[in-house]
Amino acid sequence: MDFFNRVSSQIKDFFGGLSASRKMGLAVTGVLIAFFIGALILWASKQTYQPITHGPLNAEDSANIMRLLREKKIPFQVDVTGKSVEVPPEYLHDLRLELAMQGMPQSSGVGYELFDKQTFGTTSFLNKVNQKRALEGELMRSINTIRGVKRSRVHLAMPEKTAFVEDSKKPTASVILDLEPGTTLSEKQVYGVTHLVSSAVEGLDSANVMILDSFGKALSKNSHDSLVSLTSEQADYKRKLEEDYQRRVEDILSKVVGSGHVKVEVSAELDFSTVSEQQTILDQDGATVRSSQKINESMEGSRPVASGAPGASSNTPGEQPGVVSPNAVKNNTNKSNEVVNYDIPRTVRTTNRPVGNVKKLSVAVLIDGKITKSTNADGKVDSKNEQWSKEKISEFEALVTSTVALDRKRGDVLEIKNMEFVAEDFEEAQKILDGATMRNYIQSLIVYGVIGIIITLFFFFVVRPYIRWVTENTTDSVETFLPQTIEELEKIQKSSTMSQLDEVVPDLPDRLDPEKVEGDMLREKIVTIIDNSPQKASLVLKEWLQKPRPSVSGESSGKSEESA
Repeated sequence: MDFFNRVSSQIKDFFGGLSASRKMGLAVTGVLIAFFIGALILWASKQTYQPITHGPLNAEDSANIMRLLREKKIPFQVDVTGKSVEVPPEYLHDLRLELAMQGMPQSSGVGYELFDKQTFGTTSFLNKVNQKRALEGELMRSINTIRGVKRSRVHLAMPEKTAFVEDSKKPTASVILDLEPGTTLSEKQVYGVTHLVSSAVEGLDSANVMILDSFGKALSKNSHDSLVSLTSEQADYKRKLEEDYQRRVEDILSKVVGSGHVKVEVSAELDFSTVSEQQTILDQDGATVRSSQKINESMEGSRPVASGAPGASSNTPGEQPGVVSPNAVKNNTNKSNEVVNYDIPRTVRTTNRPVGNVKKLSVAVLIDGKITKSTNADGKVDSKNEQWSKEKISEFEALVTSTVALDRKRGDVLEIKNMEFVAEDFEEAQKILDGATMRNYIQSLIVYGVIGIIITLFFFFVVRPYIRWVTENTTDSVETFLPQTIEELEKIQKSSTMSQLDEVVPDLPDRLDPEKVEGDMLREKIVTIIDNSPQKASLVLKEWLQKPRPSVSGESSGKSEESA
């Protein structure tokens, strides 16, 4: 308690000795320090928030999510646009799972949970509309799971069914994809989305699915014109074939001339016509008898010769015929017929030529010169670019011909040129980059140096004078409070009103010798001077010792010895 009482009394004496202006300045300084510390504490303890969803929400979803958060008493904040709801990080994952269980947010579309709540009196038209909405929502959810797709919209046009075939129409679909920044869907991904939609809708053809991006650019290459679709596929096949030939030639030549020292370009002319050939081959030498039929006919007979009077009377019915000659004419017939069927072996070949057959290849190869290194007289390594020999060029031609199966008979062309490549000089660019880096570094040094100088000047010209100004009165009061002479110190010690100084004021004897006190003070002052500047003290002593001693009388010399 004595310690606390002593401290409190010292504080009271300190503030009691300040003037009104210094008290006001000290109070303002205390308020500013307290405000700064409070602001720092608030900033450190400020609650952070994170958005529940990655994308913007519509007004209905935001209202439903805020209603759920109020029911659960979870703190949240909404941005100015109202399209983002943020919650503390510790609630984020559990809240997302719970929202997913409740089908929120519904910005991606309503799925088949639309049929969870059915009421009586629903018309067939409303059921059809709800079915289409549910199918669109399920498709949107499936498409949104693809990496790179932020959100999507699906529109289905499903015509009414009719009993007449000629009046029936096929359904169509339109898909809008909002991709993540820097994301581009490949052709296979677009093809997958197209078939995902066409397979999910009954009777929907993939050619009737149109896919657009958020900029309105058509991503799908489907068209009602089969020729256009076929041409696109042919161009892709041609490009891939040329790239494959180019890669194969560069791989084999780079092993000899070095990586980056060869450039290959391939142009292929392909035949995409569909040809089917059928060939029949007969083997006459291998003919065999399949069947044989032989018919022999033989007839023997005779016929009488007509006789009598010629004319109508002999041919009239009822009349007596003429006299028949006894000499009859004989008629013998022999007939033979033989049929032999031969089986001739035959071979029937049906050939379908592949689509995309190579009709002509044009290959251009550019080879860099041969780099040779040599050491000069100074010990430095010199690099020279020399031309490849004709024998090497011929070997390169043979390698390329074998690699791409070049056929001169069908008109293939191969050109190999040996030229010196121009090396890109990046020294100037590197110097520019180094200069920019150095300028940024110097600029940062200047900025931080100026800030440091400003802080230092602020301390020396503002903070330090302010501290002096506040403590100036205290120093003066302390100096006036302390005793200035020995008589004042004796009076204070004898007085009982200043009992607090017993610990700091030494005990003084009843009577003091002024000469002794003066000698002690002088000695203490000399010791202090020597401690503060020992070099100067040593120079003074050295000068005293080197100073010649004056010759005086015996009495005076005795006194000087005594004083020494």
